[in-house]
Amino acid sequence: MFTTKQTLFLALPLVVLLASCGGPPAPNAMLVDAKAKFATAESNPDVVRLAPVELKEAEESLVISNQLWEAREDNTKIEHHAYISLQKTAIAQETALRNKALKEMEQGEVDRQKVLLDVRRAEAERSERTANSALLEAQQERVAAVAAGQRAESSNAAAAAATAAAAAATQTATDATAKAAALASRVAELEARPTERGLVLTLGDVLFDTGKSTLRSGGTSSVYELATFLTEYPERKILIEGFTDNTGSVSMNQTLSTQRANAVKQLLESRGIASNRIRTIGFGVEHPVGDNSTANGRSQNRRVEIVISDENGVLKDRTN
Repeated sequence: MFTTKQTLFLALPLVVLLASCGGPPAPNAMLVDAKAKFATAESNPDVVRLAPVELKEAEESLVISNQLWEAREDNTKIEHHAYISLQKTAIAQETALRNKALKEMEQGEVDRQKVLLDVRRAEAERSERTANSALLEAQQERVAAVAAGQRAESSNAAAAAATAAAAAATQTATDATAKAAALASRVAELEARPTERGLVLTLGDVLFDTGKSTLRSGGTSSVYELATFLTEYPERKILIEGFTDNTGSVSMNQTLSTQRANAVKQLLESRGIASNRIRTIGFGVEHPVGDNSTANGRSQNRRVEIVISDENGVLKDRTN
């Protein structure tokens, strides 16, 4: 039988081992930074309200990084997900700024051109960050594959596949950046303004003679430019809305607004745009944007508005 002294002597290494395993792991600087940046974004009501999806993605990457840190995983894995969280937190903040700018733009038409430029810049920067994030993930996968190849010859095939995936991700990121820049340029040429319903192009009454629904020969250039845009972006659909001033009867104006919207549709179809990509509706005297008691206000109300869908072809109907 062991004496008390012998028992304590044998138990001492176990106590030391248990003590060495206790306590939290050493802090990781990048993870600490990612937590701080996310906390700042999460405390911003604009980010929470205007960029909830992007903020959630940042949180998911942060949770993974923190779990790896608590499990005492390799710092490379911890910092990989922490860096992605930092990037997605920045994307959430920029998305909130973009969406806030869109809302503010609707409140002041005088500043439309300046705000539109800010929105395009934010879109381009967001696309660039997204592309950089995709490139980083691909590079990390390539590094991991190469490291695995050094540990075992059997992983050579996996390393080659990861290299190919990295090259594909790089090309995808490059294509995404180019596509975003091209779209911003085409939107600028159309002079369309971004709204909560999507991009909106307004055609004034200069396209039509008073009381007529036949397009003037000199007023078709904007419609032709829109046809070119729709040809370049076949995933987009449009909603054509016709409006009039309050001159004449309500029923006459309702019919005239519908006829004008259909006239624009017919011209687009003559340029090769499929009819199933176009919806029309006439609102007549409803939804005026100017004062019908003045000539200038009535001129503003005699218009056709064209709502361009998102890249998934989704259109939002007018709610007010």
